[in-house]
Amino acid sequence: AVVSTQSGHYGRDSPDGHYIACGGIDGIVCIFDLATGKLLHTLEGHAMPIRSLTFSPDSQLLTTCSDDTSIKIYDVQHANLIGTLSGHGSYVLCVDFCPDNTHFATSSSDRKVKVWDAGMRRCVHTFTEHNDQVWGVAYNENGSKLVSVSDDKSVVIYECPI
Repeated sequence: AVVSTQSGHYGRDSPDGHYIACGGIDGIVCIFDLATGKLLHTLEGHAMPIRSLTFSPDSQLLTTCSDDTSIKIYDVQHANLIGTLSGHGSYVLCVDFCPDNTHFATSSSDRKVKVWDAGMRRCVHTFTEHNDQVWGVAYNENGSKLVSVSDDKSVVIYECPI
């Protein structure tokens, strides 16, 4: 489930049902134990507001994106930052993990959609079909398709794997 509030916080629960992560306009991410509601970790990696975050399908990684143009990957259990990725030229607006647990996609105000290899922590493909900022990106249930939506009033469906 995705949670978005008027107070500028964005949240998502982990696929295994153990955690919920929330990102705020202050760039801070909090990870809570879903059963107890207890705060487990506070992550202060971003310099600007968090736009989106997502857990890997195995709930081991948390990927965040921000107006600071970066994507961060954290080890959920230990709250360690394991990677900071760059490549977008403007705000990174959305992130979604592929069900294959090896790739994730991001969308940005730079009008691009990027697919990243989570293990190698590098961009493996960039889509440039949109003519305006790309607000959303999501994989289908089996990871065979990726969809993006933009202010250019278009929805683009891409075949996966790339």
